[in-house]
Amino acid sequence: MAIQLSRRILGQSKMSRLFITLWVLLTIVDGQPQTQGDIIDSPSPPTTSPVNDIIDTSTPTTSPTVTPSLRPSSLPSSIPTLSQAPSREPTDRPSSSATPSQNPSNVPSMSPTLSFTPSAAPIQYSRPTRVDIRYVPWNELDPETQKIAMNLDYTNTTWNKYGANPIEESSWEDLTSEQTSNASLLGYDMKSWDCWINHYE
Repeated sequence: MAIQLSRRILGQSKMSRLFITLWVLLTIVDGQPQTQGDIIDSPSPPTTSPVNDIIDTSTPTTSPTVTPSLRPSSLPSSIPTLSQAPSREPTDRPSSSATPSQNPSNVPSMSPTLSFTPSAAPIQYSRPTRVDIRYVPWNELDPETQKIAMNLDYTNTTWNKYGANPIEESSWEDLTSEQTSNASLLGYDMKSWDCWINHYE
């Protein structure tokens, strides 16, 4: 067929021969089967389900995703996560926030708090006058004073040895009315008893 068409082309004019040649070539190409390389792939439709392959992106997303990732990233993010909940472990250094935490910590801080103002106003203290009779030896006490001392459970031994009488471990408020009456006869009141006898224990 190609030979017959060639013979016909030779009898035509130059322009006609060119036109007929192009037509013959197009006819031959259209009649041959296309090879694998001639096939142009058409775009595939989008997937309807997520891909199972996990591919790490090189740059973080600009906004958080609605659902969490399948596995945590190997590196932390450059910007800390803002959260009102306390962290599981203490931080290496204190926060820069000027507001105190909602709950006090159970352990003391590494360094004391620096403040240029005093914690409280100084308390003026005046020591009560000492009752000198208590420091007189037992054998130099008059019988009436010894009787008052015995009402407070003093003996010759406990009177001459300070702190030996268990009553000295009691504050004025812990004494009975009879004991406070006898202590008053010796010259004591609440302040002098708690200072010189009980020593504020």
